[in-house]
Amino acid sequence: MPEKQEKERELKAAFIQHLPERITRINNDWATLTSGNWEKQSLAKLSQRVQSLTGASGRYGLINLSESSFSLEVYLNALAGSEHAPSIDQTETGKTLIAAMKHEVELVRSKSGAEQHSEKLVYLLHASSNLAPGLAEMLEEQECTVLSFNHPDDVEGEIQRRLPNALIIDATFLPKIGLLNRELAIQQERHKRQVGIICLSQSRDLEQRLLALRSGVDAYYLAPINRQELVDKVIELASPKRDRYRILVVEDDPSQADFAASILQKSGMKTLAITDPMKVIDALDEFRPDLILMDLYMPNANGIELTTIIREHPDFIMTPIVFLSGEQDTDKQLHALSVGGDDFLSKPIRPRHLINTISNRVERARILEKKRHYPSSRDPITGLYNRRYFYEKLDAITTSSEPSSVIGGILYLALPESSDGAVDNRLLTNLSNHLFEVLEEQDIAARIDDNSIAILLLRPHQKNIIALAEKLSARLENLKENQSFPIGIALTDDEMLSASELIANAAAACSEITDQPIPVKLYQEGDGTSDSAQQSLPLLLKQAIQKNSFQLLFRTLGHPQKAEPEAYELKLRIRLPDGKQLGSSEILTIANEEGMATEVNQWLIEHALITLEEKRTEGKQIKLIVELASNTIFQDNLTGWLKDQLRARQMVGFGLIFEYRIADLSTDLKRSKQHFTELRDMGIQISLARFGASSAAIKVLHYLHAEYVHIAGPILEEDSESVSAIIEQIHQNRSKIILPARQEPNSISQQWKAYADLVPIISGTTRH
Repeated sequence: MPEKQEKERELKAAFIQHLPERITRINNDWATLTSGNWEKQSLAKLSQRVQSLTGASGRYGLINLSESSFSLEVYLNALAGSEHAPSIDQTETGKTLIAAMKHEVELVRSKSGAEQHSEKLVYLLHASSNLAPGLAEMLEEQECTVLSFNHPDDVEGEIQRRLPNALIIDATFLPKIGLLNRELAIQQERHKRQVGIICLSQSRDLEQRLLALRSGVDAYYLAPINRQELVDKVIELASPKRDRYRILVVEDDPSQADFAASILQKSGMKTLAITDPMKVIDALDEFRPDLILMDLYMPNANGIELTTIIREHPDFIMTPIVFLSGEQDTDKQLHALSVGGDDFLSKPIRPRHLINTISNRVERARILEKKRHYPSSRDPITGLYNRRYFYEKLDAITTSSEPSSVIGGILYLALPESSDGAVDNRLLTNLSNHLFEVLEEQDIAARIDDNSIAILLLRPHQKNIIALAEKLSARLENLKENQSFPIGIALTDDEMLSASELIANAAAACSEITDQPIPVKLYQEGDGTSDSAQQSLPLLLKQAIQKNSFQLLFRTLGHPQKAEPEAYELKLRIRLPDGKQLGSSEILTIANEEGMATEVNQWLIEHALITLEEKRTEGKQIKLIVELASNTIFQDNLTGWLKDQLRARQMVGFGLIFEYRIADLSTDLKRSKQHFTELRDMGIQISLARFGASSAAIKVLHYLHAEYVHIAGPILEEDSESVSAIIEQIHQNRSKIILPARQEPNSISQQWKAYADLVPIISGTTRH
């Protein structure tokens, strides 16, 4: 392990060792303060002590302790403006928060001893470091011990001495893996644990892939390799499996139910046996199984009927159901599978066959569930890769420090828009089909936004990249009448530009193409194509303010089961010179950083008030959610102007909901609370954006009493139990829930949809 990493571990261990003393000092200071010695100076010192603990805990990765400490920090800040000692209830609240911190410290210290021996051992058998440069260093940063080898015999000998947690092999060694596998099998049986095997390859040869599969390889990666993705997979395979499968056994014969349950329990699974089929639905809600092992023939309700009912429940659509029966009729078995079963096992069944079938089905279901919750790497319309995947692959090339025998190139295609600014889906489909026919297997084509496609190429020479671009241009020439498809090209060079810079260069070259016979242009440093790529974003924002050239997107919100007034989110856009757009989040960030928060907020609020006036003239009552830059809160220069605006229009702010990012408010919660009080006096409500529902976020919500919370995307993926707890805490504050827009709305669970108050329901419209 590098010296820097070892030093960091030593500091963390020392920090954990002294945690009880720090908690004791905090507890004693609080006791002194609340026993009649209430002094602002002493409170400030206590706040500093707690703040220091919050920061240090986060720095050392003790997230739960950091959040618990932050809750106390927020609470102390709320008391800072009081001239009087806390009430009895306030004193008890402080004690409760300190007790929670003490509990987290006990958990940290109980785990720290075990963590000292939790390093993962990884063997790396490689012929060259070109496949995944820097892999060993990245694994060591994740507290892995990495041993490198250049010959299978050396690995075999080391396995006899120490069994690793994971083995990474170069595909060139696959033909010699037989003896290595035999030694692995012996040691795995002796140590009663499995070793994850990962293969790295430069070839797409199917025979090599089959050889890897038959050799027991768990994961197979092709160059160029995303190193972070590879490291995550190594950690996953090397980590002990703590989550036991939960299996619900539905069998009316108690002896058969006990038999199946005992087999599964011995293999480490958790089981619940139900002999009364009428109690299955209740058991599903309470036990939340990973798989249901279902007898086919039972009294009162047979397996087919129960499966049909279970599949109607949205929470169990993806839960695997495996039938277990003595039925030998193939047609009846197929009928059982047709109603929603996943597999059919005939009695009597061998224990190992039962265990393997269930394990495979549960793992497959988890993979499918993960894909359902996380965005696919493919664009649903074109079948091309999406922006995220493309950037990952391009970053893998631009960040590589190894010399390469090939040249990387980016082709950028600007797509023609129709009169309403949209791109025809049929055109997209036809274009992608042509791309698939022209490009080679290793090329990566992606739809990086609504109006552009980028292609990543690796070729021996730049002339090969230019030739392919010209071939593609000729191929697309007749795709749309009187419409060419300009293609800009950017090449990687010795300086290894970032992925964003490469795409910007290719887009800039594309934007310079006019009436060339062959609409293909190579980006050259210093030519006219660099102007748009180099233009300053702060300058563009300033120009948009001066020229009133923002675009305003109205995204409609509502709920089919709730009688909420018509509601909209207002989002800013700026069209950039290369045809792309700068989104609301980036605009607000730049506004805060460049001192333009007041101008941007005033522009947004003015247009929100105009919209409210128009709707009220039509006799409609609506809500407008306007996300604002936060700096105006702390500069205290918005409320006076806003009062004047409302007075001039002879209106109040009823229907306006101002939204602020919750993280931005933490710099001064007291000032934020005062600002929100002033807004509420004008009839304006508050929403907290990017609400992550951590314990600290919940404390901030309770302190600020926001009327709405705009849920952050990641917590939509939480399990049902966690979601219930989050929703309960939000409702305790009497706040309403706004769900974020998703590319795949069906990926949001029914649980969230049922308790949300506002949900994006249609695409927004844009006003200039």
